[in-house]
Amino acid sequence: MRYSRFSILLLLFFLHAGCRRGMEKETVSVTILPQKYLVERLAGELLEVNVLVPPGMNPATCDLTTGVLKKLHDSRICFTIGNLPFETAQLYPVLQGKEIETVRQADGLKLLPGSCGHVADPHVWFSPRNAALMAEEICRVLGKNYPVHRERFAANLEQLRREFAEVDSLALAALDGKMQRMFLIYHPALTYFAGAYGLEQLSIEEEGKEPSPVHLKKVVDRVREREIPLVFVQSQFDTQNAEAIARETGIRVVSIDPLSPDLKAELLHVVRILSENLR
Repeated sequence: MRYSRFSILLLLFFLHAGCRRGMEKETVSVTILPQKYLVERLAGELLEVNVLVPPGMNPATCDLTTGVLKKLHDSRICFTIGNLPFETAQLYPVLQGKEIETVRQADGLKLLPGSCGHVADPHVWFSPRNAALMAEEICRVLGKNYPVHRERFAANLEQLRREFAEVDSLALAALDGKMQRMFLIYHPALTYFAGAYGLEQLSIEEEGKEPSPVHLKKVVDRVREREIPLVFVQSQFDTQNAEAIARETGIRVVSIDPLSPDLKAELLHVVRILSENLR
């Protein structure tokens, strides 16, 4: 049977396209960068991770972009936190009716009472113990969906567990015996971290909104009364009120990023800063 040159080229095109599809990585979507850290530590280069809240964006005000939305539709799994404003307002309506396995990671964790307008505090990932539990859940879900790589996921999980256990032990040792156990923060993102180590978090935000003058005065009075040594600020939020309180009281302003793409490094950073400043 003779084939035209066009037929041969067409056949080669489809063969090449099929090979490319076979070589392409599957996509997994996550809400925030710390979840990307966990997925990549477990899966390495096996999967492409689509982050719905890009670097520098606030999960309370972020909008779904066309690019991340397309990758979301191409995803087999979407790991969400559970009750972030971005998820409730934008993500879950999009996921409704889609054949994408949605894993709400906060559902498997012990939740603490909320602040900043939430019934339950959504910042579950920023604690070594919770991060390890979230990694375990991600490992289970990835193993179910990609069974050929289950042993690799499990081996990487054991390493990650050990690392988070080391961070936890370091935090316990570094913060043990501190008489001053309160810190100031603009947006109360360290609720679970503070709860894990017996610390108190005082928020400048007033129920998720800009603080009123009355609230700011109460915060300044509390800083002086409790001799709070530092205030944490985050790049996703305005820093003017925190800086004004620092000028008024003489406390130190320290930048942190609970949404950092390197969750372990950021946890260690917070431990070090608190260890150096709390007395």
